[in-house]
Amino acid sequence: MRTLFGTSLLVVFLAPQVSLCLLRAEALSLPESSPGLRRHKRDWAVPPVWCPENERGPFPKKLLQIKSNKDKETQVFYSITGPGADAPPVGTFSVERATGWLEVTHPLDRESIDKYVLLAHAVSANGEAVEEPMEVIVKVSDQNDNRPQFTQSVFYGSVPEEATPGTNVVQVTATDADDAVDSYNGIVSYSIISQSPPAPDPQMFTINNDTGMISLIRPGLDRETAGQEGPPHPVLTVHALDVLTGLPARGLAVHLFRLEDPHQPWTHISKSATDASGRLDKSHMMPRGLEPGTYKLRFETGAYWQQQGYTSFHPYVDVVFSVTGEQKVHIPLLLSPYSYTTYRGN
Repeated sequence: MRTLFGTSLLVVFLAPQVSLCLLRAEALSLPESSPGLRRHKRDWAVPPVWCPENERGPFPKKLLQIKSNKDKETQVFYSITGPGADAPPVGTFSVERATGWLEVTHPLDRESIDKYVLLAHAVSANGEAVEEPMEVIVKVSDQNDNRPQFTQSVFYGSVPEEATPGTNVVQVTATDADDAVDSYNGIVSYSIISQSPPAPDPQMFTINNDTGMISLIRPGLDRETAGQEGPPHPVLTVHALDVLTGLPARGLAVHLFRLEDPHQPWTHISKSATDASGRLDKSHMMPRGLEPGTYKLRFETGAYWQQQGYTSFHPYVDVVFSVTGEQKVHIPLLLSPYSYTTYRGN
């Protein structure tokens, strides 16, 4: 749930399905060489060959036939070099030595490699080149086989009470590993599918389908009214004190993370900084309430002490804590250039 002054939004993303074009095997002829089998500079380019990813067998599958005009004068043999042939990933493509048919030997994955650049060679029976090497580009066409993923597990937004319609609340972002250049598979579209609570209107917010920006479309937000619905989440507060001066630590950057999975990296939720009182500056984006779970506050103490003209032994301080059912979570931090103290505050 995306908490917002007691009101939560469930945001989803959609990626349109796009059908794949059929691949047609073609025969490509190498330009005719000058008399005496002398090499000459090629004055044309071979258009890229498209091969769909995740193709089903049987393999090998023919892509196109490379053919030299010199095969009318002498026996010609074909070979290929380059990544995907004799360089990693070795053996992805092969060529029939006598016929010149270029083949793919197993399913391709566009998200791993989206293009292969091969060189096709044509030689006579005695090994003498009858053509200049020809560049053959194999592009892997996309299949919509990846789901969009939000860049954060939770997006926190805030909006003043009695804000006017059109006020921006928060922008959500998602990515899709599929192709968004040559197809629509990787293009993400956003929509809101539910709002909780539904008061004062079940459609208080709208989202830009393209950018993910959520904004207010109805007036009448009331924190006290909205906050009465659903269980309240604990409020996070921080107070940092500079023990060298006995004054609040102002301008100390603070990052909040959540541990979604012990086997995965911490999820960054928000960034804030302490104000003149050493507390979190309300003008920065910091969530008002936290759902139960494990969290981490990272205090950028190294940068803070550098601004004060000191060198800090600790480049940063991490405070890991658990949120259960409390109404308030208070994290005090007493810091010096060489030490720090924290405890469960009231």
